[in-house]
Amino acid sequence: MKRFHKLSNNAQGIIYTVLACFFASLLITLVRYLSSEFHIFFIVMVRNFFGLLFFLPEIMHDYKKVLYTNHLRLHIFRGVNGLISMMIWFYVVTILPLSEAVSISFIIPILTTIAAVIFLKEKVSRHSWIGSIIGFIGILIILRPGFKEFNPAYFYSFASVILWIISNLVIKLMTKTEKPSTIVAYMSFVMLICSIPFAFPYMKPIGFESLIWFALLGLVSNLTHICISNAYTKSDLSTVQPFDFTRLIFTSIISYFVFDEIIDLWVIIGSLVILFGVIIVMPRRGSKKQKVLAVDV
Repeated sequence: MKRFHKLSNNAQGIIYTVLACFFASLLITLVRYLSSEFHIFFIVMVRNFFGLLFFLPEIMHDYKKVLYTNHLRLHIFRGVNGLISMMIWFYVVTILPLSEAVSISFIIPILTTIAAVIFLKEKVSRHSWIGSIIGFIGILIILRPGFKEFNPAYFYSFASVILWIISNLVIKLMTKTEKPSTIVAYMSFVMLICSIPFAFPYMKPIGFESLIWFALLGLVSNLTHICISNAYTKSDLSTVQPFDFTRLIFTSIISYFVFDEIIDLWVIIGSLVILFGVIIVMPRRGSKKQKVLAVDV
């Protein structure tokens, strides 16, 4: 650990980003594996339970400060929106090739930039518009409309992306007055409580082996959030964001060995195009740091 802390902040930020991408890839692999035995709604509920369980020590450490808020309704909205996004996203990774699902999610930073302009009246540079157009071209390369049979799962994938963007916008608003730990705490409570009615019809006993996988799912989800937060704390978004592409690398490797999935060449090309667009959208060096936008995993 001493050697790690001797590294530059940018180097630490990059390492945290790569770790977050590995954990995120492991998470969707666990969801795909568990979906063969359990319904997605049940998986989401148990994931939320373990996610909150692992976060409880931080809440209890100073619960008065963590739970203090003047925006309870906004927290509830963000939690419900995040829950729906998670349920759709977990469903998507069970019906689409994992590498394809991950590739489509790369468009989120670009669309969030556009949404911030429309709804938050933020100013955006010419680079952002150019990057957005390039990102959409990348999506078209992956989907290849007119050349490839359209998969209805794409509708669910884009619905999840839209809900992710809404969560990002709400978080961006809340970070002006709310602490990150407060946002995560209320998100955890709301998502767990609201997921119970959906999961109730699909309740079933969990064997010891499956219980271990579920606990790992919650732990990996929390580790993903922790690594992302540390990455954006240590370094500028413009420095670490390009390394988000390693999600596709990790996902492709894991899905090949676990599910015998082979990544499509067009997915690689489209993802590289989107990556180029994301790099253009990212703020230039010396610009103000952007706040962390959470992903509902």
